[in-house]
This record gives sequence, C-alpha cells and structure tokens, in this order.
Amino acid sequence: MKRTLTFTCLMALLAIGSPALLAQDKPAGAAKEALPSAESIFDKSIEATGGKDASKKMKNAVLKGSMEMMGMLVELTAYIAEPNLVFSETSIPEMGKVQQGFDGKNAWSYNPMMGPSLLQGKEADAIKNSFSNVLVTDWKTKFSKAETIGVETAEGEECYKVAVTAKDGTQGVNFFSKKSGLLIRTDATAATEMGEMAVQIIFKDYRKVGDLVIPFQVITSTGGMSMPMTYSEIKINVDLPESTFEPPPEVKALLNK
Repeated sequence: MKRTLTFTCLMALLAIGSPALLAQDKPAGAAKEALPSAESIFDKSIEATGGKDASKKMKNAVLKGSMEMMGMLVELTAYIAEPNLVFSETSIPEMGKVQQGFDGKNAWSYNPMMGPSLLQGKEADAIKNSFSNVLVTDWKTKFSKAETIGVETAEGEECYKVAVTAKDGTQGVNFFSKKSGLLIRTDATAATEMGEMAVQIIFKDYRKVGDLVIPFQVITSTGGMSMPMTYSEIKINVDLPESTFEPPPEVKALLNK
C-alpha cells in the first residue's frame, strides 16, 4: 500500500494527458449540440497552457508540494527530465522517505518498510511515461482515437467531454473547460501492485511558470479517499546533475544481484 501511495502522488503530479483512462459511457438523453472536434479542443488546451513551442522547450522540471492523506501531511519532491527520467521522494511521518524512479533502464521503488523492488509491466510503464505525459502537445502519439461526446459540468465549469482510446486499447474521458480550454478533470486507472485502481484527478489553481501554465492544486480521489496536493514550487529547465536520477544504494544492490 505504501508503494501505491508513491505512485498515486506521482500520478497526481504528472497525469495530464495520461493514456491510462477509465472507460465511461455517454449519458443517456444528454442534450444534443453542435460539438467541436476533439482535435480543436486539444489545440485550444495546448494554447491555453502556453502553446506548442513552450512545451517543446521544456527539458526538465522540479516539483515540490504536500498532500493531505489519512490525517497525515505528506511532503513530495519529484524530478522529471526528457526523454523518460524520473525520481520522486515522498516523506511520510513515522515511516521515512519512499523513493521511486526510472533511470533510463530500470523502473524501481524503495520503501524503508518493504525494501527495494524493481517495477514491471504497467507500473514500470507509468513511471517511464511521466515526462511525456506532462506534454499535451503529443496527444496524437498517446491516443489512437479521440472524439468529443458531449458537454458536462465539472467543478462548476461547463466542459467538453473528450473520449479517447489509447494505443493499448484503453478508453476514457477528459473534461476541458469550454471557456478557458484548460483540462479540469481526468478519470483514470492507476496500475499498482494490487491491480488497477480507479482514480479521479481534478486540476485547479493554474499559474504561469515560465511560458507554461500549470495547475498548482491537484485533487486525487481513489479507493474512497480524497488526497489534495498543493504545490509550493514548480521549476522548469533547471540544472540537474545526472546523479539526480540514480536509484538509492539498496536498489543498486538489487540490480547487481
């Protein structure tokens, strides 16, 4: 379960455009209206978050924040860099630091209570895709199909619902504000050691960071729990030494066996 916590935190940080989405049906009897194409909705969202050029210029990011969970305040720092490097560290009261990452070859996790482990399958893929999932501009490489299926209010905003089919066949829906074009909500499934779990992610408090516009509050709901994440700091294109993405000694020992 502690490893699941780390994954959920990282997913909350990086879930924009994630292809692992939960299938949803069109509401029966929904009022019909002329709907824009999914491509035009994505294009508007890309412009609302800074545009294609700004996204392409992002080479790395550092994100720091805190999440409330089960009465605890969990502190998290995550580093991501192109093409797929990731290192996240979650400080959990009375437990210590839980770490997770991908160093270009291996996806791994270290939990002081459970020890080191190497991630495989969907868990590993989710970590490896963290950097690319931040960029909305490459949505066509994530999805084999995208279709506007209706309008629905989400978090007080009238939104277009865009149903997508990922390259692996997974289907789902994203909610984009009709007014601003920003992504308001994503319904997703998280691959964990306990199997796939339904996750709903709400994005709020969009702010400008450099030339990009990024949500500073992300509320993740899964397993009957709501976990609000608030970012204290987000930086892009900073100097990161290669050692940033090295796994801890416990994981290196496991890799050397």
